[in-house]
Amino acid sequence: MLKDFLKVSKIKDLGQVREFAARSSSIKPQIIKTVSGIIEDIRLSGQQALFKYCSKYDGIKAKKLEDIKVCKEEFEKASDSIPLKYPGLVDAIKTAVKNLELYHSFQIKNEPKTWYFKTGKENKKILGQIVRPLERAGLYIPGGRFLYPSSILMSAVPAKIAGVKDIAVCTPPGRDGQISGLLLYIFSMLGIYEVYKIGGAQAIAVLAYGTEDIKKVDKIAGPGNIYVTAAKKLVYGSVGIDSLAGPSEVMVIADKSANPAYIASDLISQAEHDPQSSCLLLSTDEGIAENTIKEICRQVDFISENYKDRFDRETVVKTLKKRCRIFFSQSMGLCIDACNLFAPEHLELMVNDYESILQQIKNAGAIFIGNYSPVAAGDYLCGTNHVIPTAQNARFSSPLGVYDFMKKSSVANYDRQSLESEAGHISVFSDFENLVAHKNSIEIRFKT
Repeated sequence: MLKDFLKVSKIKDLGQVREFAARSSSIKPQIIKTVSGIIEDIRLSGQQALFKYCSKYDGIKAKKLEDIKVCKEEFEKASDSIPLKYPGLVDAIKTAVKNLELYHSFQIKNEPKTWYFKTGKENKKILGQIVRPLERAGLYIPGGRFLYPSSILMSAVPAKIAGVKDIAVCTPPGRDGQISGLLLYIFSMLGIYEVYKIGGAQAIAVLAYGTEDIKKVDKIAGPGNIYVTAAKKLVYGSVGIDSLAGPSEVMVIADKSANPAYIASDLISQAEHDPQSSCLLLSTDEGIAENTIKEICRQVDFISENYKDRFDRETVVKTLKKRCRIFFSQSMGLCIDACNLFAPEHLELMVNDYESILQQIKNAGAIFIGNYSPVAAGDYLCGTNHVIPTAQNARFSSPLGVYDFMKKSSVANYDRQSLESEAGHISVFSDFENLVAHKNSIEIRFKT
């Protein structure tokens, strides 16, 4: 029984949280070796190697590009059939797109823009910054046995709002060698028609390096399994990547105003992602913590009974046993310090004084406030992005956004007088660093 494993632990110091937060982000050497071989093969041999791996891993006997690229007729068929087959889901998808577009449109309005200012003598020296969208982005969308339509929206919408004109998608086909009509419907709705039936490391390789008929991209975004993650790690530098995502995480900070049933439901919802997911409660009320454990036990049984085989009880129970902790401390300050140490992917604040606490949160990927803001809303519909840094990476990185599909160029424009006024200082730097050609490139402009 879960109640035999889940106990309320009093936080005495941050060492308890630090120990739980410590998790290896390394990838097994054998996986790196396998993925490295696939990437190098495709980089050197192009489509010949790509088709070999499509046959080996994707189940497609590809001999030409048309065998792995979605054709116009497939998009048209999906566009006609999916609204009839899944009317409720289509309506939900359209709502999600609307919310995501709204959120990311506000985001881009508040991101750094192109700007210039004048300085120097008579304001003849001009400095500035140009912000442009990436020219070509590659999106990896998990597929095959399990479909994640929300993953398409989270990657594609910010790319399009950022102004990326050229988007290529790779997604693994099902056992029939085809991509789900539902995914094709969403691609079509978003205006994305360059879609390839390729999964795994071979997909990342072809996006990073291209082939005879597939143009390489500037950046790759989208979640995947450990082989996809390893491939993204290996190609980084030749191409940009969004992040190296790990198992999902949720942390709840709760005071006496919180509802234990809501806390339990949100911990369970994260537990069904993966046996390595982390689910933590930090409560300043011991009764709330104890009742949350009772609710976890009750709800796991309830969901099992009502959803039968649709609920992966085995995974949830395994996760809760291994990666769920219920902490209690009367000190809200200690709970906040523990959060900033753990730097969770998802943070829920079920507290009365959330404004004060929010100001003290330094490290968290996505923050959900109040009893009626569950992580599941962010996973699907609210408009914020669900591609969020894990494994304490929220200390230095951010959720996927329009800024991931943009780049900046600095601009400098001197006239002769402005450069002459700073030439002596530049020469001093050049002399000290013994880069005399640098000095010459300044002085030559004043010899004529």
